[in-house]
Amino acid sequence: MGKEIEKKFLLRRLPTGIANGVKILQGYLRVGDPEMRVRAKGDQFFLTRKSGEGFVRSEEEYAISKEIFQILWSLTVNARIEKTRYEINGADGLLWEIDEFDAASGEKLFLAEVELLDVSIVLEIPPEIAKVIEKDITTDEMYKNKNLAINGTLIRQ
Repeated sequence: MGKEIEKKFLLRRLPTGIANGVKILQGYLRVGDPEMRVRAKGDQFFLTRKSGEGFVRSEEEYAISKEIFQILWSLTVNARIEKTRYEINGADGLLWEIDEFDAASGEKLFLAEVELLDVSIVLEIPPEIAKVIEKDITTDEMYKNKNLAINGTLIRQ
C-alpha cells in the first residue's frame, strides 16, 4: 500500500502564467474511511482507495477501463466534483497541482497541493504560487475533495 504525504493550500486566484489545464471528473463511492473514488482525467480512468486523515495517508490507485468507470460513475450521483487541474514544476523538482473548481454560486475555488517524498522535506513553494496563497489547509476537512463533493456546492452532473 502506498503512502500519500501531501500539503494543501487555499489560493486567492490562479497563479499567473499557468495554462493547459485538464478536466477531471471525480465521484465518490464511499466517503468514510477508507474512501473510494473513481476519476476520469482526460482519457485515463482510475479507481482509488484512500485511508487515514491528515498529512500522511495510505493510498492505492488502479487504472480501469472507460466502461468500468462509467458503471461506477453511475453510483456516485450525489458525490461528484468537476475541476480543472493545472501543473507547475517547482525548482526543487516537486510537482504542484492547482485545482480550479466552479461553485454552484458562480464563484471559483482554487486549491494547490504537492506530494512530498518524505515528511522531513522542507517545502520550496514556487514564487507564482506563494504570491496567491491564502492559507495552509492541509488538515482542514472542509477542503477535502470528498467533502466538497458531498456538500453539494461543487456538484457537476
